[in-house]
Amino acid sequence: METFTRTHMQNKRRLYKHLMIIYVFYFVALLIGFVSTIAPSFSSGWRQAQQTMDTDFTQGDVRTYYVYAPLRASGHELPAIEGLGENIEVRMDNVQLHVSVPEKYTVSNSVKVMANNGFAYLLSMLTIASYLAIFVLIALIINSLRKSIRDEQPLRHGNIGRTRAIGILMLVAALSETLIKYINIREAATLLQGTALQVDTTFPVNYWNIIVGILMLFMAEVLVVGTQLSEEQKLTI
Repeated sequence: METFTRTHMQNKRRLYKHLMIIYVFYFVALLIGFVSTIAPSFSSGWRQAQQTMDTDFTQGDVRTYYVYAPLRASGHELPAIEGLGENIEVRMDNVQLHVSVPEKYTVSNSVKVMANNGFAYLLSMLTIASYLAIFVLIALIINSLRKSIRDEQPLRHGNIGRTRAIGILMLVAALSETLIKYINIREAATLLQGTALQVDTTFPVNYWNIIVGILMLFMAEVLVVGTQLSEEQKLTI
Protein backbone atom coordinates (compact mmCIF):
# COMPACT_ATOMS: atom_id res chain seq x y z
CA MET A 1 0.00 0.00 0.00
CA GLU A 2 2.85 2.34 0.88
CA THR A 3 4.54 1.60 -2.45
CA PHE A 4 1.30 2.32 -4.31
CA THR A 5 0.86 5.63 -2.47
CA ARG A 6 4.45 6.65 -3.21
CA THR A 7 4.06 5.78 -6.91
CA HIS A 8 0.76 7.66 -7.05
CA MET A 9 2.32 10.78 -5.54
CA GLN A 10 5.27 10.58 -7.91
CA ASN A 11 2.95 10.31 -10.93
CA LYS A 12 0.88 13.20 -9.61
CA ARG A 13 3.95 15.42 -9.16
CA ARG A 14 5.20 14.45 -12.62
CA LEU A 15 1.89 15.34 -14.28
CA TYR A 16 1.66 18.56 -12.31
CA LYS A 17 5.19 19.49 -13.35
CA HIS A 18 4.47 18.71 -17.00
CA LEU A 19 1.32 20.85 -16.97
CA MET A 20 3.17 23.72 -15.33
CA ILE A 21 5.85 23.51 -18.03
CA ILE A 22 3.15 23.54 -20.73
CA TYR A 23 1.45 26.46 -18.96
CA VAL A 24 4.68 28.48 -18.88
CA PHE A 25 5.61 27.65 -22.48
CA TYR A 26 2.11 28.59 -23.61
CA PHE A 27 2.34 32.08 -22.17
CA VAL A 28 5.91 32.49 -23.36
CA ALA A 29 4.77 31.55 -26.88
CA LEU A 30 1.90 34.03 -26.60
CA LEU A 31 4.29 36.77 -25.50
CA ILE A 32 6.75 36.02 -28.31
CA GLY A 33 3.91 35.87 -30.84
CA PHE A 34 2.54 39.19 -29.61
CA VAL A 35 5.91 40.93 -29.70
CA SER A 36 7.05 39.49 -33.04
CA THR A 37 3.78 39.29 -34.99
CA ILE A 38 0.68 40.84 -33.48
CA ALA A 39 2.21 44.08 -32.22
CA PRO A 40 4.08 44.89 -35.49
CA SER A 41 0.99 44.02 -37.56
CA PHE A 42 -1.21 46.20 -35.36
CA SER A 43 1.34 49.01 -35.51
CA SER A 44 1.60 48.74 -39.30
CA GLY A 45 -2.18 48.66 -39.68
CA TRP A 46 -2.54 51.64 -37.38
CA ARG A 47 0.03 53.65 -39.36
CA GLN A 48 -1.73 52.77 -42.61
CA ALA A 49 -5.06 53.84 -41.17
CA GLN A 50 -3.57 57.12 -39.92
CA GLN A 51 -1.93 57.80 -43.28
CA THR A 52 -5.18 57.00 -45.06
CA MET A 53 -7.19 59.32 -42.82
CA ASP A 54 -4.59 62.12 -43.11
CA THR A 55 -4.55 61.73 -46.90
CA ASP A 56 -8.32 61.66 -47.13
CA PHE A 57 -8.78 64.76 -45.00
CA THR A 58 -6.04 66.57 -46.94
CA GLN A 59 -7.45 65.70 -50.35
CA GLY A 60 -11.01 66.55 -49.35
CA ASP A 61 -13.46 64.52 -51.42
CA VAL A 62 -11.15 61.52 -51.87
CA ARG A 63 -11.29 58.30 -49.86
CA THR A 64 -8.71 55.51 -50.00
CA TYR A 65 -8.72 51.80 -49.24
CA TYR A 66 -6.39 48.80 -49.46
CA VAL A 67 -6.68 45.51 -51.34
CA TYR A 68 -4.52 42.41 -50.76
CA ALA A 69 -4.64 39.48 -53.17
CA PRO A 70 -2.51 36.60 -54.48
CA LEU A 71 -1.46 36.47 -58.13
CA ARG A 72 -1.24 33.43 -60.38
CA ALA A 73 1.14 30.72 -59.19
CA SER A 74 3.50 31.39 -62.10
CA GLY A 75 4.25 34.82 -60.67
CA HIS A 76 5.14 37.99 -62.54
CA GLU A 77 8.56 39.29 -63.36
CA LEU A 78 9.41 42.75 -62.02
CA PRO A 79 11.46 45.41 -63.80
CA ALA A 80 15.22 45.26 -63.29
CA ILE A 81 16.26 46.38 -59.82
CA GLU A 82 19.44 48.43 -59.60
CA GLY A 83 22.19 46.69 -57.65
CA LEU A 84 20.60 43.23 -57.88
CA GLY A 85 22.76 40.46 -59.29
CA GLU A 86 22.03 39.25 -62.83
CA ASN A 87 21.60 35.69 -61.56
CA ILE A 88 18.70 36.71 -59.27
CA GLU A 89 15.14 36.83 -60.59
CA VAL A 90 12.46 38.62 -58.61
CA ARG A 91 8.83 37.55 -58.96
CA MET A 92 5.66 38.98 -57.50
CA ASP A 93 3.18 36.47 -56.06
CA ASN A 94 1.01 38.88 -54.08
CA VAL A 95 -0.20 42.39 -54.72
CA GLN A 96 -1.26 45.23 -52.45
CA LEU A 97 -3.32 47.98 -54.05
CA HIS A 98 -3.85 51.44 -52.61
CA VAL A 99 -7.00 52.77 -54.26
CA SER A 100 -8.38 56.30 -54.18
CA VAL A 101 -12.06 56.93 -54.91
CA PRO A 102 -13.83 60.28 -55.43
CA GLU A 103 -15.86 60.10 -52.25
CA LYS A 104 -15.85 62.24 -49.16
CA TYR A 105 -14.55 60.50 -46.05
CA THR A 106 -17.37 59.93 -43.54
CA VAL A 107 -17.93 57.86 -40.41
CA SER A 108 -20.21 55.44 -42.29
CA ASN A 109 -17.63 54.55 -44.95
CA SER A 110 -14.64 54.61 -42.57
CA VAL A 111 -14.97 50.83 -42.14
CA LYS A 112 -14.45 50.30 -45.88
CA VAL A 113 -10.67 50.49 -45.52
CA MET A 114 -10.30 46.87 -46.65
CA ALA A 115 -11.32 46.02 -50.23
CA ASN A 116 -13.84 48.88 -50.12
CA ASN A 117 -16.11 46.57 -48.15
CA GLY A 118 -17.39 47.20 -44.64
CA PHE A 119 -18.26 43.52 -44.24
CA ALA A 120 -14.57 42.60 -44.66
CA TYR A 121 -13.66 44.93 -41.79
CA LEU A 122 -16.31 43.39 -39.53
CA LEU A 123 -15.05 39.91 -40.44
CA SER A 124 -11.50 40.93 -39.50
CA MET A 125 -12.76 42.09 -36.09
CA LEU A 126 -14.62 38.78 -35.70
CA THR A 127 -11.44 36.86 -36.55
CA ILE A 128 -9.37 38.77 -33.99
CA ALA A 129 -12.04 38.30 -31.31
CA SER A 130 -12.23 34.56 -32.07
CA TYR A 131 -8.49 34.04 -31.70
CA LEU A 132 -8.36 36.08 -28.50
CA ALA A 133 -11.18 33.96 -27.06
CA ILE A 134 -9.35 30.78 -28.10
CA PHE A 135 -6.18 31.90 -26.30
CA VAL A 136 -8.16 32.62 -23.13
CA LEU A 137 -10.02 29.29 -23.27
CA ILE A 138 -6.81 27.31 -23.75
CA ALA A 139 -5.27 29.06 -20.73
CA LEU A 140 -8.37 28.26 -18.67
CA ILE A 141 -8.27 24.59 -19.68
CA ILE A 142 -4.59 24.22 -18.80
CA ASN A 143 -5.15 25.93 -15.46
CA SER A 144 -8.18 23.74 -14.75
CA LEU A 145 -6.18 20.57 -15.48
CA ARG A 146 -3.43 21.78 -13.18
CA LYS A 147 -5.90 22.35 -10.35
CA SER A 148 -7.57 18.97 -10.92
CA ILE A 149 -4.26 17.17 -10.56
CA ARG A 150 -3.24 19.23 -7.57
CA ASP A 151 -6.54 18.61 -5.74
CA GLU A 152 -6.84 15.01 -7.01
CA GLN A 153 -10.21 15.79 -8.55
CA PRO A 154 -11.69 14.47 -11.83
CA LEU A 155 -11.67 16.66 -14.91
CA ARG A 156 -14.16 19.48 -14.59
CA HIS A 157 -17.21 19.39 -16.88
CA GLY A 158 -16.55 23.00 -17.83
CA ASN A 159 -13.55 21.90 -19.88
CA ILE A 160 -15.86 20.00 -22.23
CA GLY A 161 -17.75 23.18 -23.05
CA ARG A 162 -14.51 25.12 -23.40
CA THR A 163 -13.10 22.53 -25.79
CA ARG A 164 -16.28 22.67 -27.89
CA ALA A 165 -16.10 26.46 -27.88
CA ILE A 166 -12.49 26.35 -29.12
CA GLY A 167 -13.50 24.05 -31.99
CA ILE A 168 -16.41 26.30 -32.97
CA LEU A 169 -14.26 29.44 -32.73
CA MET A 170 -11.55 27.84 -34.88
CA LEU A 171 -14.14 27.12 -37.57
CA VAL A 172 -15.57 30.65 -37.27
CA ALA A 173 -12.08 32.19 -37.59
CA ALA A 174 -11.25 29.97 -40.58
CA LEU A 175 -14.49 30.93 -42.32
CA SER A 176 -13.98 34.63 -41.55
CA GLU A 177 -10.42 34.61 -42.91
CA THR A 178 -11.57 32.79 -46.02
CA LEU A 179 -14.32 35.33 -46.70
CA ILE A 180 -11.94 38.25 -46.10
CA LYS A 181 -9.45 36.83 -48.61
CA TYR A 182 -12.22 36.11 -51.11
CA ILE A 183 -13.59 39.67 -50.85
CA ASN A 184 -10.09 41.06 -51.46
CA ILE A 185 -9.55 38.68 -54.38
CA ARG A 186 -12.81 39.69 -56.09
CA GLU A 187 -12.05 43.40 -55.65
CA ALA A 188 -8.48 42.98 -56.92
CA ALA A 189 -9.69 40.97 -59.91
CA THR A 190 -12.06 43.80 -60.82
CA LEU A 191 -9.43 46.51 -60.40
CA LEU A 192 -6.74 44.63 -62.35
CA GLN A 193 -9.02 43.47 -65.15
CA GLY A 194 -7.40 44.14 -68.51
CA THR A 195 -3.89 44.43 -67.07
CA ALA A 196 -0.94 42.02 -67.25
CA LEU A 197 -1.47 41.06 -63.60
CA GLN A 198 -3.77 38.08 -63.16
CA VAL A 199 -5.31 37.49 -59.77
CA ASP A 200 -5.54 33.95 -58.44
CA THR A 201 -9.31 33.64 -57.99
CA THR A 202 -9.18 30.20 -56.33
CA PHE A 203 -11.42 30.10 -53.26
CA PRO A 204 -8.84 30.49 -50.42
CA VAL A 205 -9.92 27.87 -47.88
CA ASN A 206 -7.66 27.40 -44.84
CA TYR A 207 -8.02 23.63 -44.50
CA TRP A 208 -5.58 23.37 -41.61
CA ASN A 209 -7.66 25.57 -39.29
CA ILE A 210 -10.80 23.70 -40.30
CA ILE A 211 -9.15 20.36 -39.48
CA VAL A 212 -7.96 21.69 -36.11
CA GLY A 213 -11.48 22.96 -35.34
CA ILE A 214 -13.01 19.58 -36.17
CA LEU A 215 -10.36 17.81 -34.06
CA MET A 216 -11.22 20.05 -31.09
CA LEU A 217 -14.91 19.15 -31.45
CA PHE A 218 -13.92 15.48 -31.64
CA MET A 219 -11.77 15.89 -28.53
CA ALA A 220 -14.74 17.39 -26.68
CA GLU A 221 -16.81 14.29 -27.47
CA VAL A 222 -13.93 12.08 -26.27
CA LEU A 223 -13.94 14.00 -22.99
CA VAL A 224 -17.70 13.45 -22.70
CA VAL A 225 -17.29 9.69 -23.17
CA GLY A 226 -14.38 9.57 -20.73
CA THR A 227 -16.34 11.48 -18.09
CA GLN A 228 -19.37 9.24 -18.47
CA LEU A 229 -17.25 6.08 -18.17
CA SER A 230 -15.56 7.49 -15.07
CA GLU A 231 -18.89 8.27 -13.43
CA GLU A 232 -20.29 4.83 -14.31
CA GLN A 233 -17.18 3.20 -12.83
CA LYS A 234 -17.66 5.11 -9.58
CA LEU A 235 -21.31 4.03 -9.37
CA THR A 236 -20.33 0.42 -10.02
CA ILE A 237 -17.77 0.52 -7.23
